[in-house]
Amino acid sequence: MSQKSFNALFAVAVIGLIVGAWGLLERLMYGLKPVAFGSYVPWGLWVAFYLFFLGLSAGAFLITMLTYLFGMKRFEKIGRLSAFTVLIALLCEVLFITLDLGQMTRIYRFLISPSFTSFMTWMFILFNAMGLIYTLKVYFLVREDIIAWANDGNRPGQALYRLLSFGKTSYGESDHRRDEHRVHVLSMISLPVGLLFYGMNGAFFAILMNRPIWNSAFTPLLFIMAALLSGGALITFLTHIYMRDDELVTSLGRAVLFVLVVFQFLEVLQFFVGYQAGVPSVVASLDLISKGPYWWTFWIVHVLIGSLVPLILLTAMPHNPRAVAWASFLIVITFIAVRFNFVIPDLAVYKLEGLEYTFYHDRLRTHYTPNLNEWLVSLWVVSLGLVTFLLGTRWLPVISSQRGGFENVQ
Repeated sequence: MSQKSFNALFAVAVIGLIVGAWGLLERLMYGLKPVAFGSYVPWGLWVAFYLFFLGLSAGAFLITMLTYLFGMKRFEKIGRLSAFTVLIALLCEVLFITLDLGQMTRIYRFLISPSFTSFMTWMFILFNAMGLIYTLKVYFLVREDIIAWANDGNRPGQALYRLLSFGKTSYGESDHRRDEHRVHVLSMISLPVGLLFYGMNGAFFAILMNRPIWNSAFTPLLFIMAALLSGGALITFLTHIYMRDDELVTSLGRAVLFVLVVFQFLEVLQFFVGYQAGVPSVVASLDLISKGPYWWTFWIVHVLIGSLVPLILLTAMPHNPRAVAWASFLIVITFIAVRFNFVIPDLAVYKLEGLEYTFYHDRLRTHYTPNLNEWLVSLWVVSLGLVTFLLGTRWLPVISSQRGGFENVQ
């Protein structure tokens, strides 16, 4: 990424932090009073963003597994960047889901009185395990360069690098082998932890029996394919921006094309089976997606911009890295519409006939539109993630390396 592009993107992220701070302040001062969701639609925009970043982290997680566990040398150039992307996505995930909680300060109860029969408890445990594993993994991946940078008197940030070196001033072949072994062990541990974590999130929705679309064995599969599509597209786009490896970008583009076709096929199946079965609650949920107030987020944002245009670019120009990068970018930025249309319509169906006439209150309506506070808070969290990512790529050696097949990229 050029310095000009970095400065422009960083400025946008900082402005987002400043503007979104007002929404965050309201959330911290007044709890959930400023938000638009209520009793019948208890989850809103923040849960959609949580699932969005969950998918991004899962795609990056897959790349790290292929690189550091299964030894696929082809992906070594993006291994570090993928591991760092997992960390940033996890940061955004935890912020969104924590802000969505009514009483954020009570999160400590997962520690003092866990219920091991609850999916929420296991999601908490597995999330923290993923955070710890990937913090260590990123550190051991960059430690060699951190020590080298600490000894480079001409490089800015000497105090930071000496701190991260923990007093170590030299790095030999034995250190290199030990860190490689540590990364491999952490990858072995993270494989079952990651599969459980991502699978648990899909199963959490699938077991809710009063939700017509969620309550299906189909849901975890859609979660997996959605994660592979959005996360894989993100890594493809970042590879083009940071690595400028045309061959790798086009190779990743072919994988993204395959997953995109499979994901679209599964979506068609979901609508076909749902309408053919004729279950009123399922039909009502599907109608809200395709013909409801937010039909445009499905047909225009997701189907047209996020699916058909990338499909055309990836099939018509598969060997053009710029076209592949643009297709991947469109998939990523429009995927929030997929998550929004997964979360809201299934909540916006009255589960009892006539319930809407029994009590009347704004918090007892199923029509949900994210308000300004929710958008401002979302802007703040996304901007924080972007600032952290940009600073990390600039001040940490996550896109350059002296070992493991990585190339120095400045």
